[in-house]
Amino acid sequence: MTFEINQILPALVYGDAIGNHAYELWKLLRRWGIKSTILAGYIDPRYAHAGRDYRAYKGNPKNILIYHYSIGSQVTSFIQNLADRVVLYYHNITPAHFFRGINQQFEQELVAGRNQLRSLQHLPDVVAASDYNRIELEQVGFRNVEVLPYLVDFSRLDRGADTPSAAKMCRDLLDGRRILLFVGRIAPNKCQHDLVHLMRYYHKCIDPDTRLLLVGHSSNAAVYQLQLDIMVQRLELTHHVTFAGQVGTDDGLGALYQAAHAFVCMSEHEGFCVPIIESMHYGLPVVAYRSTGVPYTLGSSGVLFTQKRNEYVAEVLHLLNEDQRFRSTIIMGQNERLKAFQADVVAERFRELLLRWQVKL
Repeated sequence: MTFEINQILPALVYGDAIGNHAYELWKLLRRWGIKSTILAGYIDPRYAHAGRDYRAYKGNPKNILIYHYSIGSQVTSFIQNLADRVVLYYHNITPAHFFRGINQQFEQELVAGRNQLRSLQHLPDVVAASDYNRIELEQVGFRNVEVLPYLVDFSRLDRGADTPSAAKMCRDLLDGRRILLFVGRIAPNKCQHDLVHLMRYYHKCIDPDTRLLLVGHSSNAAVYQLQLDIMVQRLELTHHVTFAGQVGTDDGLGALYQAAHAFVCMSEHEGFCVPIIESMHYGLPVVAYRSTGVPYTLGSSGVLFTQKRNEYVAEVLHLLNEDQRFRSTIIMGQNERLKAFQADVVAERFRELLLRWQVKL
């Protein structure tokens, strides 16, 4: 072939939903025989074989360049001067106010992301990771927005779960107690503080032997992590709330889903929330706050709540343990919803989009 389909983003980060998605698309394009590279300003060494520095890229009018957009960066101005057919792939932008007083630089990058988005409205090809993201784009003036969900390699999750390192991690983190799990960056919009308050109620009023396991890095929110650490100590939950740090797909993340009793989400901003479908894959009931992209991903499955009432959420979690019929009903609904996110379904959707962009496969 005489053309390439490349992807570009500010940073190709291991364990990050966007980075994982770009990597899975890269693998898919390569399987289809299409030359492809991931261009980024930072590339995790574990993805070095798939990427290179975007600043060395010269562009080509025969190429398609997929721009994964979620934050303000110099990449936006860089692509404006390329001859490539640029496709905007919108992953949503965390509202900047969540990081006020937490990380000023990151807050400014989020503000820039909202402002720079307007400069991309001329692009004829626009894709969103969810219907929630599509609606948001349409509200700011974009037209003909297509939807392409995240491509998740569930078999890769399974392989990572079935390793000696995963078994050791579970021995180190878990002690046989029931686990309430949340996976996501330590960030104010993810509202881990609400999960800690929920755990306090659950520990005192429902089950004193349950543990809350919070998986995710805090690289952009060190102040928020400190606030959480202080909160956990003040509420005397040191032995009941565990911060696992970042655990990637290959590191045994699947084993933590397997060990958990329920996935609990209090997040107030999600463009998609990949851990929801990862939970579905492992038959893990999802109990989540109805906000932003979460109900679009869950559809009519899982358990959604509209108010953060700890007594209500805790009783639902308890019911999932005591009432097996209720638990089975929730899991059956999630299994049906999961069909929309299977790798072959998403790959076929990507193929349809490529054909619309006049790529011959």
